[in-house]
Amino acid sequence: MGEVLVRRDEDGRLVGFTLQGMQTDTTASASAVHLLRATAASVSGYLHIRPTFSAGKEFVLTIDRSDPHLDREIDAIMETLLIGLKMLDEEYPHDLVVREAGAEVRV
Repeated sequence: MGEVLVRRDEDGRLVGFTLQGMQTDTTASASAVHLLRATAASVSGYLHIRPTFSAGKEFVLTIDRSDPHLDREIDAIMETLLIGLKMLDEEYPHDLVVREAGAEVRV
């Protein structure tokens, strides 16, 4: 079963997603990967923010939230991704689960 870990900062804002245990032969996993890639492309192309994105055994997307002028736009894109992933979780409960990870701490 694939798992999506949702990461938020100490203010509750979405900062990243990690997709792990993905089986590429399931609709849920393939769809989750496409949603993640689309989000990375959207943030990069529309907001001109270079997200950290890695693809391999795990797929990891992290967004730099340091520009407060883009908070609403980043929130809209990231929350849309989260809703899409949760819809996949509901549709394919045996193939994918979405979990909230602990808040990230700034040092």
